[in-house]
Amino acid sequence: MPFNPKNMLGNLPAPRIDSYLRTIGDDATADRLFPPGGAGQNFSIKFGSEVWGHSGIALGFIPPTATGAQTVIEDATIMEPDAALRNVQLKIALDQFWVERYPGHGRHKILCEFLGKNQTNTVREDLRFAMKLEAGDKSAAGVNGAPIFLGIAAGKNGIAFEGRMIHIGSSSDDAMLAALESDPVKQGLSLLTIAQPALGPFVALAGGLVAGVLKSSKNKEIYNFKLGLDFAESQTSAKLRLGSYIVVQSDHGNFSWKDVAWDRSRQLVLDTRTNAPIAYNYLIFRIAAYDD
Repeated sequence: MPFNPKNMLGNLPAPRIDSYLRTIGDDATADRLFPPGGAGQNFSIKFGSEVWGHSGIALGFIPPTATGAQTVIEDATIMEPDAALRNVQLKIALDQFWVERYPGHGRHKILCEFLGKNQTNTVREDLRFAMKLEAGDKSAAGVNGAPIFLGIAAGKNGIAFEGRMIHIGSSSDDAMLAALESDPVKQGLSLLTIAQPALGPFVALAGGLVAGVLKSSKNKEIYNFKLGLDFAESQTSAKLRLGSYIVVQSDHGNFSWKDVAWDRSRQLVLDTRTNAPIAYNYLIFRIAAYDD
């Protein structure tokens, strides 16, 4: 089942956001967003520095080869696609997960879940993979090159890809999260030249574990996104190429790729006006050719 934007924390009614923040002990943020008798209780919320409240997406692209200390980040909707990737098997890996600000305090436990589709000549197969990450505010999680999908077929029309980030505020779910570190789940869904029906139970297992985690009132979906990377000539759709894609949790009105760059030595997306990391939550996933 596709992820629902209505489930994101920032899209929930104000009383539910207020209740969640207080449930996980973030009373200071709750008081700032929902002051007693303030307009935030009944009208639109101005999240300000609480960037976890954004629900939009800005999608950038870093080419696989570049020179110089900083690399220009392309807008993935206006670059040229690589038509040679039609019907080619690809690898998708998570290279970076940056937390600018999440609800709560200290180090955040974050459950990342990804959905995809594998299209062969005979079968259309659902793909699902989940991994647990930890990071504090203004820091990156300890992940680089973690495989999400191996051998996913691009097909004639590109690939469809979804992701969501769930903030874990309940320690009682540690045992369930540990199951995601087991070998059958942790190794991802490795597809060869044909779909493997045996993968079905692993897809169901990962989905069941995530559904169980979401039952706790202390666990909330912070962000989800849906991407269609294709070969169309368009100024509005994202294009498929080999390289790294940056998914920024942002609303288009306050973000521009003209103001940012990729710093190769620091391995960070920087605001070129301040030379500091951008003040947004983001993740970077890499698409490469798959070699079985």
